[in-house]
Amino acid sequence: MATSVLTGRDLYSLFTNGYRNLKQNAAIVDALNVFPIPDGDTGKNMSMTWLGGIENADKEEENAGVMAKAFSKGTLLSARGNSGVILSQFVRGFSTGIRELEKVTPADFVLAMQSASKKAYSSVSVPTEGTMLTVMRECIETSEKEPERYEDFDSLLKEIVVEMKKSLLNTPNLLPCLAEAGVVDSGGAGLLYLFEGMQMALNGEFIESDEENTETPEEFFTPDSLRKANMKKHVKYAIVAAASGEGMIEYFKNEGVLAVIDGGQTNNPSAKAFVDAFYSVDADEIIVLPNDGNIILTAKQAAKIYNPEKVHVIETKSMAEGYSAMSMVDYSLPTVEALIEEMTHYLPNVTTGYVTTATRDASINGVDVKEGAYVGLTDDILSCNTDKFEAAMELFAALPDMDDKQVITVFYGKDVTEEEALHLGDLILEKYPLIEVGYINGAMEVYSFMFAIE
Repeated sequence: MATSVLTGRDLYSLFTNGYRNLKQNAAIVDALNVFPIPDGDTGKNMSMTWLGGIENADKEEENAGVMAKAFSKGTLLSARGNSGVILSQFVRGFSTGIRELEKVTPADFVLAMQSASKKAYSSVSVPTEGTMLTVMRECIETSEKEPERYEDFDSLLKEIVVEMKKSLLNTPNLLPCLAEAGVVDSGGAGLLYLFEGMQMALNGEFIESDEENTETPEEFFTPDSLRKANMKKHVKYAIVAAASGEGMIEYFKNEGVLAVIDGGQTNNPSAKAFVDAFYSVDADEIIVLPNDGNIILTAKQAAKIYNPEKVHVIETKSMAEGYSAMSMVDYSLPTVEALIEEMTHYLPNVTTGYVTTATRDASINGVDVKEGAYVGLTDDILSCNTDKFEAAMELFAALPDMDDKQVITVFYGKDVTEEEALHLGDLILEKYPLIEVGYINGAMEVYSFMFAIE
């Protein structure tokens, strides 16, 4: 039976089946991620990001726009790794495309997919073709030329899946590192599994089992690429970073940091901890992100002890700066100097802000600080308030270049809930409607909030 319209409940059902199909095939997606390191986790990151949307939305919600908005918020909060962040922005664009609609037609779906692709591209400072971005764009290009010609979702989703697979199989021709590794793009493969699962649901094929699929699709790999992935332990570049907070440590690991040292404010790691981390990786060049002003000298001392020619310290003074540096990593660059230049390109534009609790009364930088109140600070204390949200908003208002900023990433601490982080995001958007807001659960001990303001 042809399906010509989808409600919120219908979309939720499709999204859920898409998740289950991706989850079953996550190990295959991970195995595709053999460049630059063999232990990729793209499948895991995309699965957990999509699951966040499912858990945040109401499966009984009939209004498609309302359901999609809740789903988008869930993916935004649960985004893990670059693939998860891009996927969450894709969902955000799709949600924006249907936000006013109670029901969705095939033509509406096409336009929402177009919005989703554009949003995903805009979330990446330097979009790279041959990645999941290409698959997102090319799968809908044929459909968007005549969106009204689709009378039902059966024909539309069938065509999207066909075009998505065609685009995915072409990714090695666009990205040399994929051709060298003998694989297609892992993020694009994850996207294909999501939409194949959605198409299955539309045809009444619902996935109930969580059993993992380990059957390798030959068209996604060259004959010896899996063997290379299992053997490849030595890498050209390795990144070592210091971080504090369970969420922040997990974030840096997900981003490809091969050794994360637990330490930061009030818990500075030793030089030995860095040296041990250097010995734990097998790389031609090691890049270090201290992520705290008090750790930079320790990291440099450790570099001298280990091998000053091989270890390169980028003087990141906060985890927010480390976050920015990791967002620019391009392992395909030919030299470590080029990689470091890429990672540090936007650091001068990053302002790090914090909201934490004052431990004593003081008058600093013209701000009267009261013990137990929340203070907002960068290099100096800029605000103090008994309300953490007000302390944060007063911090932003005190920044002289706030009108030039475009993105705020909110890292929330162990004492802050997801709902509170979203509430702060709403306040930011109300005050600064042109700013993009992202969220990461950092689970920091010392800070209620940390901000990367760019």
